[in-house]
Amino acid sequence: MASFNDTLDLERAYLKAITSSVIMARTYLHQGREEYFTSTPRQLIFALASLALSESNTLLTRAVYEYEVGSRLSDQDFPSYVGEWNMIDGVTSFDAPEAILGKLKDAETGRNALRLSESVVEMLSKGQIQDAVSFLKREAMLIGGQKEDRPLAELTDFAPRLAMIRDKQQNPMKYMGLKTGFKTFDEQTGGLFPGELTLIAGITGLGKSTMCRSLARGITTLNGAKNVLHVANEEYLEQVQHKYDAVFTGIPYQDFKFAKISDAEIERWQKYMQEDMKAAGRGQIFIKEVAAFTDVSLIEQQYRLLENKGIPIHAIIIDHLPHVKPIQQAWGENDERAKAATDCKELARWLRVPVITPTQAATDVEKKTNQGKRAGKMDVYGSKGQIHVANTFLIITYAGTDDTQVLVPDYLRDVYWLCDAKKNRDGAPFNFNAKHEVKIGRVTENDDQRKKPGTAEAKAVNDAVKDAVKDLGTTVKPTAVPVVPVLPVASTGLRDRSMEFAEAIDGAIEGEDDEAPGISSQEDQEIEKAMKDAEESFKNAPVPPQTAEELEAKRIEQVVEQRPKTTLERLNLKKFNPTGV
Repeated sequence: MASFNDTLDLERAYLKAITSSVIMARTYLHQGREEYFTSTPRQLIFALASLALSESNTLLTRAVYEYEVGSRLSDQDFPSYVGEWNMIDGVTSFDAPEAILGKLKDAETGRNALRLSESVVEMLSKGQIQDAVSFLKREAMLIGGQKEDRPLAELTDFAPRLAMIRDKQQNPMKYMGLKTGFKTFDEQTGGLFPGELTLIAGITGLGKSTMCRSLARGITTLNGAKNVLHVANEEYLEQVQHKYDAVFTGIPYQDFKFAKISDAEIERWQKYMQEDMKAAGRGQIFIKEVAAFTDVSLIEQQYRLLENKGIPIHAIIIDHLPHVKPIQQAWGENDERAKAATDCKELARWLRVPVITPTQAATDVEKKTNQGKRAGKMDVYGSKGQIHVANTFLIITYAGTDDTQVLVPDYLRDVYWLCDAKKNRDGAPFNFNAKHEVKIGRVTENDDQRKKPGTAEAKAVNDAVKDAVKDLGTTVKPTAVPVVPVLPVASTGLRDRSMEFAEAIDGAIEGEDDEAPGISSQEDQEIEKAMKDAEESFKNAPVPPQTAEELEAKRIEQVVEQRPKTTLERLNLKKFNPTGV
């Protein structure tokens, strides 16, 4: 088997490519690393070639190289360094630079793996079992990564920064992060950047995982073929898949879960997955279910498997942080979460991708929300360790439900959030309002910056529903009159009080909606007073010799006559004939 150090010809072929063509240098120079080269002269040539391209946008020439060698080295070392340039200059290679770089990277990975195994064997021989395991997990993720020790820099050496600013002015999109689809977030942070950790906090059940899936939707649809790896350590694979199906298609998640999806929706779903998701400019989402309390080394392994298949991953979602086991031994719950957050941050740095993960907020957040207060940056379990290591920290709190959805059960109504960025790596904290569409699990930002629809919108919907109830009065038929000794006055919060009153007298009305809105408190009081007065009047009145049916009909007639006229007109009860005469 060839040694991993036997890469001399490959190293020289790569250096020949980047020192003989400006196009080659611009295309492939930034993909190389000094560690790929097994001799000091070749490392120096690579470093000088990178410096020449970044500072003056030119190739490294023989004259410049000889000058640099002469000013840095003794006369004794000068011939060997110049001789290496001559060997490179004489190389004739027909291999593609991509293939050469791939082989150099593999060789460097092999050398690192050998060094790592030697260190682990030495620790095991000394009986340091736990230390060896932690060291192996931690250092294994560095193999093949892009972690680098950057040189000491002088602040007054501003030429590289000036060159970058000029390049940013000419190519602004080159330096932007991944767009998320949340306008305020993207404007304030620039998007999601490689090597950074974004932490999302919220109380249990609020929708942190839902927020992550909406971020994945934005990444894959707005950035041009950028792929996302979603690691599920809380939900199972099919559950996550169907929730993404709902987010992308707009078909309710419950329809997928319980197979209530119609043939037309199945056709729409198939078309979206087969055509729309594979359209040009779209990225893909890869979902990996892992056991709870798995450390990030398994996540890095999945990244490498996709990389080896030629599938680049541009963002990683880990759902969720409290189920990530830290690589190093932890001393308590808070220390465990802090170390797990550190591992996620290092994973982002090693792989040069943004990592997004939700975490648990303290129960105090719910109390503050109920009191109308905003959550603080410390309202997170293990907050110091988790928040400090994150580049961006976002906490989401409940801001109410959509009260205009009067025909929808409470638990399915859309929810409004305050998304509060307590930590912004590039500027001041900020916040924005968002709407969670519960049925399909999609989160979008509110453009008008209001928490929820105002009273005008809610009143308009209420009036429309009441008008619809009024129209029903001309078509519905009464049912048998129930015997109600005490008329009900309690309200469910979802039904009109006058509607409950009418049902108690006239029976259940066919076709009536169970979710009509309530009436005003003044009307409510008038109804209650009318009910009590009518009942009291009926009890004190002399009873003539009548049949039970006639007596009941008389009682209902008296009650109806004393109800507020406005309510009778609204519900159109005059058109009913409760006695059946």
